[in-house]
Amino acid sequence: MSNEPSNVIEKRLLTEKEATAYVGQGTTRAREWFKQIGARRNFGRRVLYDKVVIDRALDEMAAAESAGV
Repeated sequence: MSNEPSNVIEKRLLTEKEATAYVGQGTTRAREWFKQIGARRNFGRRVLYDKVVIDRALDEMAAAESAGV
């Protein structure tokens, strides 16, 4: 295993900075949305965001848009 920084695409759990960059939203709006979709994960005092949950929510949004909802 190399000591190179891991690519955000390869990570399942993202920091707030990585997660907001991933979805292209500001911190406040993204934080609210992550909580709404259940992507927030607490590890002690650390807060991370589950990329699988974020991807699922984005896929559902795209499906709803293509269905005309």
